[in-house]
Amino acid sequence: MSVNEKIRLVRETKGWTQEEVAEKLQMSNNGYGDIERGETDIKLSRLLQLSELF
Repeated sequence: MSVNEKIRLVRETKGWTQEEVAEKLQMSNNGYGDIERGETDIKLSRLLQLSELF
């Protein structure tokens, strides 16, 4: 399982929408969706934010 798939799985387990997570991370919905689809390389700083959020 790739990192983006794990991120999506954790988000779905918490019952959050992509829009909710994007808002909590103060980023665009499209930008967060790109992360979950694996269409962009995720920066370490963003991974740290996600780990704190989840």
